[in-house]
Amino acid sequence: MEIIERDVERAWKKALQAIFTSGADFVDKDGRVCRELLNLSITLISLKKITKPIEIINSSKEWIYPSLEELESIMLSKDENPGYYYTYGSRAFNFDGLDQINDYVIPLLKKDTTSRRATIVFYNPKRDSVLFRKDIPSRIMMNFNLRQGELHLTEVVRSNDLFFGWPADIFQAHVLQAHIAKKLGCKPGTITTHSISAHIFKEQFEAIKKIIGNSES
Repeated sequence: MEIIERDVERAWKKALQAIFTSGADFVDKDGRVCRELLNLSITLISLKKITKPIEIINSSKEWIYPSLEELESIMLSKDENPGYYYTYGSRAFNFDGLDQINDYVIPLLKKDTTSRRATIVFYNPKRDSVLFRKDIPSRIMMNFNLRQGELHLTEVVRSNDLFFGWPADIFQAHVLQAHIAKKLGCKPGTITTHSISAHIFKEQFEAIKKIIGNSES
């Protein structure tokens, strides 16, 4: 399924509605009832009010995110954070010693603005392809395309909690996109997230009903 929207909040609510009405239920390994829609693609044409879904979640007082500053730091710092099993920043900027951003993506796109090779990965088979490992990255890869002065971002996410996870994920994706765009002297363009498993959990259903019930879509 594909959702293309100019408004971030509307895209999020459309995705929640799609999973709620068309998803299939199963019980996961932790005993939670999970409603899943496979292969959901969301393209954001405009990134204005990118933090609106985070604000909506925080306003419920039931689920609270870290500060925007902490979310940004997690995405842009090359250092591991002991409070997390993994951080995307450390894998983007220090993947087994390789700075995928400053030593590859930025120089590549400066040299060849039409390149289709500006890809970074977060999944590390040496660390993550371990049976029964407690936690591994949900975000698998990102690809950056510089077209007509705008930097477009596409990412693949293997497992995406669209209610609580996606709002922070899309903000962090934009943080990295904006960081690279600034280095290249261009503007951030679209963001597309392809979620292999887009899902919600039963304990979120009532909160989701309230959110999509307030949607104008």
